[in-house]
Amino acid sequence: MRRRRRSIVDPRNPRPRLPDPARVGADDPFGPRSVSQSNMLPPLSPRLVAFAGVLAAAFLFLAFNLWQLQLSQGQRFSALAEGNRVRQEVLVPPRGIIFDRHGKQLVVNQATFEATVVPFDLPKAPVTRKQELALLDRLVSISPQEVERQVLLHRDTPFQPIVLKKNLDQPTYQALQENLPQMPGVRVVTATTRHYLDGAALSHLLGYVGKVDPQEYKDNRANGYLLDDQIGKTGLEFIDEQFLRGTDGQQVIETDAQGRIVRTLSSTDPTPGDNVYLSIDLDLQKFTMQQLQATITAQHAKLGGKLAQSGAAIVMNPQTGELYSMVSLPDYNLNKFADGITQADYTALLNDPTRPLNDRAIGELYPPGSTFKSVTGAAALQSGTANKGTNIFCPGFLQRGSTRFGCWQPSGHGSINIVTAIAQSCDVFFYTVADQMGDLVLNKFAKDFGVGRKTGVDLTGEVKGIAPDRDWKKKYFEQAFQATGDPAWNDNYWYEGNTITYGIGQSYLLVSPLQDLNWTATVANGGNYMRPQVGNRITDQSGTLVKPFAPVVDHKVGVSPEALAILREGLRAAASTGGTSGFIFATHPDIPQPSGKTGTAQFGVPDAKGNFPTHAWFVTYAPTDTPEVAVLVFVDGGGEGHEGALPAAANIMSYYFAHRDQIRSTSTTPG
Repeated sequence: MRRRRRSIVDPRNPRPRLPDPARVGADDPFGPRSVSQSNMLPPLSPRLVAFAGVLAAAFLFLAFNLWQLQLSQGQRFSALAEGNRVRQEVLVPPRGIIFDRHGKQLVVNQATFEATVVPFDLPKAPVTRKQELALLDRLVSISPQEVERQVLLHRDTPFQPIVLKKNLDQPTYQALQENLPQMPGVRVVTATTRHYLDGAALSHLLGYVGKVDPQEYKDNRANGYLLDDQIGKTGLEFIDEQFLRGTDGQQVIETDAQGRIVRTLSSTDPTPGDNVYLSIDLDLQKFTMQQLQATITAQHAKLGGKLAQSGAAIVMNPQTGELYSMVSLPDYNLNKFADGITQADYTALLNDPTRPLNDRAIGELYPPGSTFKSVTGAAALQSGTANKGTNIFCPGFLQRGSTRFGCWQPSGHGSINIVTAIAQSCDVFFYTVADQMGDLVLNKFAKDFGVGRKTGVDLTGEVKGIAPDRDWKKKYFEQAFQATGDPAWNDNYWYEGNTITYGIGQSYLLVSPLQDLNWTATVANGGNYMRPQVGNRITDQSGTLVKPFAPVVDHKVGVSPEALAILREGLRAAASTGGTSGFIFATHPDIPQPSGKTGTAQFGVPDAKGNFPTHAWFVTYAPTDTPEVAVLVFVDGGGEGHEGALPAAANIMSYYFAHRDQIRSTSTTPG
């Protein structure tokens, strides 16, 4: 009998039958070993476990990033997204205007077009960015490397436009405008540039503005300056920067995806800078410049070589310190700097042997020669070395050992007192009193009259000068020897001859022309050492006074009124008949009671005959009793003072008195 095959599937109901627990055993190999549910599931594959772990980790990572984007950094990304649409930009204020003392405008802010770039809006894709910067280079001659450098410098202000080129000419402007649609991030904006109406006559006084450099940005960032701002670099543009700058405005703008302005949402207008009025009279400044230039030209033609190519002339009120005129020649064109001077032009100025960038009125040092005799005389009178009745015999020289110190008058002046010595500019008299006082006493009074220190004039570039004595020489020569190893500096002993020549404004004495004028003005006004001032007053745009003029007495010199009166008597005699400058003033009867002193100062290397080149000086004031104006003319290498400086000074003085009421007046109304 054939055994029937057991089936676990019922043909009438094709679902697996549940096993009969009573029959589960060895005779049923298909039955489960347990009725437990867990034992009924197949075991998990290791690959499946690993895959599940990876999925879980990925899910957690995505969840964390989602939390970070939405919650942790949501505010930052929201701000960035808003920055693509709404931005805040700084509006630069118009710079204040500079006028002369009467309201004659010296500076204007000219409208101009500038090519700018907004760093954030430049293409991010390297190829597109490279193409755009190459196009920009072709249009405005700004290399891609320079643009990227500027972008890097301005990385802290990515939405603020960077000026790439100022003063666009018409063809460049039109070319840029035509290509702007394909140059995201590039803009053409309207701005102003500084233009100086009398840029040559006032170059050393006004100074110029330029782009903030990294150090200036670091120093002024807290005051709201941006890396692209303009700032005063020299002269009054620098000194009065806080007034001339004004206050920034702001505008909130809406832009499209390429950074183009769609509309202005809000705006706060900038506040223009204040107006600065100088103490300078523009017409007098021009006349002074003409006289100085004429003298330089004439003396250069006479002396030749490198002599008489530069100089300075200053007109000052000795009672108040107001500078009515201050000229340094040669000068330079300020507008080259304002427009963005080329490297070639700047190099040419630096290499010019006449050094036009140097302000010779305050920034160069020279031996003053006989103009210093007022200081030597003050020291002698105040120290008791001499009095008005002291007479010293001048045989035409002073002999000390084997050295003979000659007087400019070889035949001598005979027996002479201090008043006549000043009038005749007798060297022997001042040799003698300087030798008797000694270098330390002379140095003390030289410093009291402003030698070896700055006058404090409100300009940049002033130098201190040298008031020498034995201590100064020892220290200076030791430092020079250590620095150079030159044995010429090894002899730091102070000799008697150093003191003797000190008395007539030579030796190691060095001063600026303004220092020379200021000690003469101090004698003239009775002993008040005034602080010279180029600035007169400052007003806001409505004309309201912001900073009035106020004379500043730096100090009172330690010389008695009686001694100063004796000095003034000598200076008056010098400009009178028989004095060293009397022959010129005799031809200028329009100058009331002039006083003055010539100076001829040796410098440099002697020629084959042993003659040194000389600087020409003349300093004067008037009227003697109530001085209201003081004038100094200096010509570098200009020869004798009575030839190279005196005639120009007398002409300037005549012009002053012919226009004195106009010059001394001031106006608060620009015109």
